[in-house]
Formats: sequence, C-alpha cells, structure tokens
Amino acid sequence: MEQMDQNYPKSSGKRQLILLGVAVIILVALIVVSLKSGLLGSTFRIDKAVVCVELDRNRLPHKVMNTIQYGTRQVCLWFQYSFASEGNHLEVSWYYGKDLVLSEPLKLMTKDGVRAFYLLREEGTPLPVGKYRVTISSPTKRLSELEFEIIRKN
Repeated sequence: MEQMDQNYPKSSGKRQLILLGVAVIILVALIVVSLKSGLLGSTFRIDKAVVCVELDRNRLPHKVMNTIQYGTRQVCLWFQYSFASEGNHLEVSWYYGKDLVLSEPLKLMTKDGVRAFYLLREEGTPLPVGKYRVTISSPTKRLSELEFEIIRKN
C-alpha cells in the first residue's frame, strides 16, 4: 500500500500536464476559428465588386454588365472594401480564358475605401472576344472572383 501512495503524485502530475496540454490545443484552435470568422473583431472584406465599362464623374461604376459588346477598349473592376489593416496587400489578376494576362499588386493605405482597376490593351485596340475572369486575392485566400464575356453583335 505504501508503494502505491508514492507513485500516486507522479501519475497525478502527468495527468494534469496532459489535461493542460489538451486545453491549450483547444484554446489555440478556438482562437484561430474565431479570427477567421471575425468573432474576435472585424476582418478585412470586399463589400461589393463589379465589372463595368466605365466610371462616372463620382468614380462610381457605370454600365455594369457581365456581357460586353466587342469594340470595348477597356473594362473596369470596381470594388469597395472595409476593415483593412494598415498596409494590407492584395493582388488583382485578370484572366482571358484560362490564361493570366495581367496581375497587379495593391497595398491598401486606408481602413475602408474604394479602388478601381482597368484592363486595356496598350495599343488601344478593342479587347478580344471571349470569356474573362478577374480575381481579388489576399496572400492567403481569394476574396472575390467575377466573370464576364466580350461578344460580337449578331
């Protein structure tokens, strides 16, 4: 009986360490989940994103559409964002079919704001007929993806 009493404090201490380790793992997992879901504060987000042919005088989207007539020389991505951390980095990527045609890095300097990017050909010729896609991505995930098409009039 005496030997059992001597071993009891050792096994009790191990059990407490194991329980403490499990509790720490669960706590870390809960923190990660709450940060990703925004429960511990607001996280960066794209509030609205559209593809348009141009912007109006107030820099708001004009002629928002998913199907654009051939002859267009430029297409605009306009988006509104909120809860950016100072210096947030984004990437705006334009695709023609499956091919990446332009990728632009972006550093956000304000917490909330609006940004616009254009896809155009340097020589000023119309954009080719076909399917396009534009994405907005952070270093860890895709935040927005918009598809549009340039078609010929029948």
